[in-house]
Formats: sequence, structure tokens, C-alpha cells
Amino acid sequence: MTDVTDATRDAGADATIRQCLSLDQPRSFFLFAGAGSGKTRSLKEALEGLDTTTLMTLRKHSRKIAVITYTNAAADEIKRRVKADPVFQVQTIHSFAWSLIEGRTADIRAWLESNLQSEISDIQAAHAKGRAGKAHDERIKKMASKTKRLERLAEIRAFTYAPEGDNFSRDALQHTEVIALAAHFLTESETFQNIVLARYPFILIDESQDTMKPLMEALLIFEARHRGRISLGLLGDTMQRIYSDGLRDLDQRVADFAQPAKQMNHRSRERIVDLANAIRRDDDRRQQRAREDKPGGTVRVFLAPSEGTDRAVFEAFTCAEMARITGDPAWQNAETVKTLTIERHMAAARLGFSELFEPLSKPDKLKDGFRDGTLPAMRLFSHRVLPLVTAQRDGDAFAAMAVLRDGSPLVDKRGIRVGRAGQATGLDAARAGVAALMTLFKDERDPSCAEVLAVVAEHRLFPIPDQLRPCLPEDRPAAQDMADILAELDLTTPEDTPPTDTTITDAWTQALETPFSQVAHYRAYVEDRSSYGTHQGVKGLEFPRVMVIADDVHTRFKGVASYETLFGVKPLGPDAQKKADKGEETTIERTRRLLYVTCTRAEESLALVLYSEAPDTIRRFLISNGWMAEDEVVIAATDGT
Repeated sequence: MTDVTDATRDAGADATIRQCLSLDQPRSFFLFAGAGSGKTRSLKEALEGLDTTTLMTLRKHSRKIAVITYTNAAADEIKRRVKADPVFQVQTIHSFAWSLIEGRTADIRAWLESNLQSEISDIQAAHAKGRAGKAHDERIKKMASKTKRLERLAEIRAFTYAPEGDNFSRDALQHTEVIALAAHFLTESETFQNIVLARYPFILIDESQDTMKPLMEALLIFEARHRGRISLGLLGDTMQRIYSDGLRDLDQRVADFAQPAKQMNHRSRERIVDLANAIRRDDDRRQQRAREDKPGGTVRVFLAPSEGTDRAVFEAFTCAEMARITGDPAWQNAETVKTLTIERHMAAARLGFSELFEPLSKPDKLKDGFRDGTLPAMRLFSHRVLPLVTAQRDGDAFAAMAVLRDGSPLVDKRGIRVGRAGQATGLDAARAGVAALMTLFKDERDPSCAEVLAVVAEHRLFPIPDQLRPCLPEDRPAAQDMADILAELDLTTPEDTPPTDTTITDAWTQALETPFSQVAHYRAYVEDRSSYGTHQGVKGLEFPRVMVIADDVHTRFKGVASYETLFGVKPLGPDAQKKADKGEETTIERTRRLLYVTCTRAEESLALVLYSEAPDTIRRFLISNGWMAEDEVVIAATDGT
């Protein structure tokens, strides 16, 4: 009998996946894979392990294996491992959804027509009951906008969509629409279902616990109807669900699936794995094993009073103590310690983009896109203007032109050719616009985002998103009559997109007063190029040294999570208790998940910094529940030192 080693302990789970990926007898599966278990490695090995006959059969019949990953970086890594073999269609969830519906113009138009009519009816019903005022005016604008879009649907010859782009044009679908369309066709169109079955024998979804609920539910319905004809492979861990739009009870919805499970944690040292097991013990009781060649590890909790504590001083003290305890001087180097916060605004304050963050993180229509870096209006600054300014400052004309070619209608091949007697071409106008833009930064000046926006709009350097148009000066002059030229080319953004409500306009008006330098800090943060991160931003990542900061007092979005509730300092509120009685997710469950995700990023050593009105209560909880030993908890003096 072969001895079981850390490397082979989970081989049975991988073997089960290989058996499920059979063209003759495909079976759906849900792979449980906790933190550091090598989930993505299992996915890669499953793809690499497909036999030659299977691959040849797929190619012969022009079939593909759909592999849906959470990030573009993960997709790129899997493509590299399978040597970019076109039989593997590796995409993010939005790209995959678009690939299903792309080109179905008539079906998309019919869905949009029905959806718009329904939305207009709902607004009309609300309008009939409403009173005069701001909401009354907003409803009129929305009805007018949706009616205009409905009337112009027939003019659209083909719908477009950019999964990572800004989707400004009249024929572009929005992100939520693409997901809704794919879900609708998967469940309502038998023809569509047969097309999907013919194209994909296997659909594999990484991080399935965070796949958007409408599409995941549609895929589960689709799989149940066609069981035995397709393998829907789900990989993930419900304890690591970090977005509210994921399917909460996914693990309970797959009772008929094969359910291989991985036991190993290959990432973290033993002490950190023990803490992770303690965190989830009162939830689903799943436990992991640390590798035998990764004993030891260091975990400490540093407790300080919520009031009167100088956070910067206490966190510096934490790093110094961790350096002393571990004998690792890298703990005192900010660049080699990953600091994770429960909320982004805490990281924003520490990284210097609070003025930009605060107003844009509140409106429901802005916050998600702003926080993950996909908000089109914010991308005008972070992915258009910032790279252009950086290239100009570096004297890199090639990079500057690349930015313009990618996003400026002035440098569109049609815009370059347009020229009239006495008028500049698009290229000339672009040069003039760039020169005007860079004047704002002369002598190391740090202009406001509003100033930058005004110049970009005046010179038509880039399309202005609809959310920002109400923030522009009404008397801005047109530059070189380019507005007429762009309209002729149909390169302007559409006028019939939904209006921006006053809440959003107010938020942007406040944010635009921010110094433009904060945009660079913001982009570094959302791209995880800073020393600070959140549970969302570090999904799937790992770091030798991690400091997790929990500070309920500085939490701006109450109800998202509460460490003091988890640790018994505060009881569940009445609303939360009602949710618990209904079997809905509670603050305690959500906080436990976030704590698990952040703590399990650590490889070698972990520091938990907790600010509380009752540090002694938290200390007793941690020790009595077996999370920490007495000598692993450090309490600051009452003055926070």
C-alpha cells in the first residue's frame, strides 16, 4: 500500500473530477476546496489530464470546454498552462455570458423590448401614486429615457459589449443586462439550451460561491434539465463567499452532484491553519490539515480601546512586536507586510484617497463599480487621463499615442481623416487637447479632477460618461468645432442613455473637487499594487506577513460586518435577529467569513489588530473558545499605547 503524503492526500478528489469529465457519462460536481488547498491547481490538472481521445473528439465536432475564472489574471494563468489550446474557452463570467448571447440580435432586442416595457409600466404605476418633488421629476426623466431607448431599438443592427470596458455607445449592453440575458435564455429557450449543449460538454466555474446569483441559478436549472448530457463543475468554498450577489446556499443546492473535497492547506503554517479551523468550526465544521513541512507559524491578537487610541502608533507598535516575536525584521517594512481591512475606506484613508472614496462609495449605483475599479465614469480618470498624463510626464510619446488610440474619438482613424478648410484634423485637435491638459500640471501643480474633466470635455479628448455631464460647466467653449465633426462620425456618447439622478450628481460634484493625484493612489489600490487591501481585493492571494485590522467604530457601512458582535461584545440587533430566525444570513456569519478570508491569506505570520470598547471581553472570547492561547493576546494600556 502506498503511503499517503501531503502531496497525494487529496489525489482522490482530483481523480473524481477526472471521472466526471467524461464525454460518455458526464457528471456534475462541486469541489470543496478551503483556503490554500490548491483548488486552481486541481482545475489546471483536470484540464491537462484530459486524454488525447477526448480532446480529438472535441476538436472534430468543434466543441469546447468552458472554463470560467474569477479574474482575468486567473484566466491568463490557465491559458498559459494549457498552452492556449483553443479547445479550452477560458473567460471571466461576464465574457462567458456575452459569448453565449453574442450575435443573437433579434432575441436580445425582443428581451430588451419586453424588459423596457415592464420597467416603464412599473415607473408609471409608481408615478401615479407619487407626489410632486425630486422623485416625481426623476420618474419623468426615467420614463422619457426608457421610452426613447425603446423607440430606437429597431435602429440597432447589432448589439455590442465590452466585458472590461465602458460600454457607452447606443448599441452597447450593460453588464447587468448581459448576465440577465444569458440567464433568461438558459432557462426559457429550448433552442438556446440545445446550442449550449452542442457547444459545451463541460462547463467549469472557479470561485463558484461568488458567481452572480441569477446566472448560477440559471445554470443549476439548466444542468438539472439536461443531467447526464453535461458536466457542470463548480469549484469553491462557501466560507470564502465575499459578495452578497453570490448564491448563499450553493452547497445545499448541489446534493445530486459528486462532492469531492480537499483536506490540505498547502499555503499556511500549522498555527495559522489551526486558527482558520477554529474560525469555521462553529459554522460548517470543515477542517483542514497543514503540511508536515510547514510546522509552527505565529499568530498574535493586539487589542486596543476604540476611543483614545492613536491607530497609526498602535499599528506601528504591532509591527515592531511582530518583528520581535518572530525574529523577522521584514515586519517593520511596510512594503513587505500586507495590511487587510474590513472596509475599503480604512485603506483609502491610509493610502491617501479618502476625498475621492467617501462620496463615491455611498450611492448604490456607484459603490460597487467604484470599489472594484469598473465604474465607467471613474475609469475616465484612472484608465484614460492618468495613463496619458503619466506618459506625457515620462516623455513617452508612443505610450501617449497608444492611450489616445485606445480611447479618444479624435484619434479614431475616421477622426484623423476629417478636416475642412481652415479646420484642424482629429490628430491636430488631440495634440492641442493634450497640451492644454498638461498645462494644468505645470510647475508640479496638482489640479482638481473637476479641472481635468473640464479640459478633457472642452477638447473632446475622451467621451464623457453620462454621470459626469451634469458636472460640466454649461458655458464651456467648443474646441475647433470638433463637436460637429464627432457627431458626423457618430463617435459621441449617446444622448438617450438613462439620466443621472441628483444623488449621483451630488456625489460626483463632491468627488471632482479631489486633487487629481488621488486617482493614482486609487488605481494602485484597486489593482492591488499597494500594501493595503481588503477581503475582496486579495481573493486567492497569499502573503508571508499579514496584518488584519478590525475597527467597528470606523466602519462607515453599518451592518456589513461587526467584529464586536462576532466576539460577543455586542448582541445581534433586532433586525439581525429576525433574519436569523428566518434562516437568513446574519452579521455574525458575514463577519466570520470575512475574518476567515483575511486570516487565511497569511503564509508565515499573522497579526490581528482589534479596536473595541471592551477589549477584555474579546480576550475572554478568544481564549475560552480555543482560538488563542493566553500569551498570544496583547492588550494595550487604556491610553492605547
